[in-house]
Amino acid sequence: MPTQEERLTILEYDLKQYKTETIKAYGEMAIEMIMVKGLIEDAVKRLASLRTQVEQGFERVDTRLDAMDAHLESMDTRLDQMDTRFNQMETRLDRMGTGLDRVNTHVGSMDTHLDRVENMLAQILARLPEKD
Repeated sequence: MPTQEERLTILEYDLKQYKTETIKAYGEMAIEMIMVKGLIEDAVKRLASLRTQVEQGFERVDTRLDAMDAHLESMDTRLDQMDTRFNQMETRLDRMGTGLDRVNTHVGSMDTHLDRVENMLAQILARLPEKD
């Protein structure tokens, strides 16, 4: 069995070795934490940059969508104007059709009248004596 002095020496040696290993482990852990901190800071910077790029992209998309909306609104206005014009033209054509129907009716009555006149002339001509 070791003596008190030997046991104390072993204990002191073990304690020094423990301190050395602990300091070394803390040093390695500090280096790893610094690396992790650097990686996190870099990732945060890249995420901030990505966020800025995405926001700028969305702003460009919003601008283009606003321009497209304005263009579509102007096209809607033009189409509404065209609809109004077509409706006006349709109304005019309907009136013209009605007028043409009246003209057709009048021409029909004139045809009937001319047929009667023709018949009367034929009857008059039939009654006239023939010239030699």
